[in-house]
Amino acid sequence: MLSIAPGSFAPCEGGSVEATPVEASADTRTTPLGIEAGTSGAQTIRPDADILLVAGAGWTKKQADGQVHVDTAADLILDFVETNRASLGSSKSMVDLASEGQAVLPFLTHLHQIGQTGSSPRHTKGLATCCHGEEPHAVGWRFINERRAINTDAACGWAQGKADVLYVADAFEVMRKVNERLK
Repeated sequence: MLSIAPGSFAPCEGGSVEATPVEASADTRTTPLGIEAGTSGAQTIRPDADILLVAGAGWTKKQADGQVHVDTAADLILDFVETNRASLGSSKSMVDLASEGQAVLPFLTHLHQIGQTGSSPRHTKGLATCCHGEEPHAVGWRFINERRAINTDAACGWAQGKADVLYVADAFEVMRKVNERLK
């Protein structure tokens, strides 16, 4: 089978077409070795979810105690996503950390990227955590009806009218309390 992208060649100027039947053979060189399906809890991208949680690069930065707590961040984020059947997104800076040799959340890929260079989700509610809320982040939020953010900086981009509610607090503490209340 051959597929040609539109615009690759000049349009045909009339003529006739002859269909040639092709028989497909069951013989292939590919041998399936099995099927591996993810566990039910492994799904983090859910376009039909009511809530979108966006994880920013702040989750992987040094915290008040001077240490990085990537494992704790991963647990808090996944606990929220699974408990609420929420969708997970991330900032470009968070996704790119792996290529820079920095600590990363192991479950994030470029498919999770939200914003100017990522997707523009259409969830009913969004909660941005640990990202600054400047234009590259906020542009992906234009279709989300209720926008909330958690950031330690009271003057971050979310505070400039890009979020309906800004919680000026430590995301680790807030998400730990939220997760406790949801259980």
